[in-house]
Amino acid sequence: MREPRILAEILKDYFQNSNEPLAVDFRNHFIGTGNPLLASRPSEDTPLEDWLDNQDVMQILHISPRTLQTLRSNGILPFSRIGNKLYYRRSDIQRLLSNNYTMIKIRDYGKRK
Repeated sequence: MREPRILAEILKDYFQNSNEPLAVDFRNHFIGTGNPLLASRPSEDTPLEDWLDNQDVMQILHISPRTLQTLRSNGILPFSRIGNKLYYRRSDIQRLLSNNYTMIKIRDYGKRK
């Protein structure tokens, strides 16, 4: 017997994967808003050129394999797995950088008072 699912999981699955008009309209309305409900939804319209492998992502972000694994494990960076090979969408990398961007102006850095 299957383990019971909570209502939130059922609704999330419906809005992410259903082809019914309500779900499609919902996805189209919230696309690009950073809505976490849609974050893990696979994109059928993503061209293959928009996918990067582990090595590409590590070179682009200048991070180690362990840091990339941490980003995956914590759910910060979505990925797709085919066999033992992992792929990442270029748009997810850009979203990660945009969401963590901070503009800080350091005043009087290094000056003694």
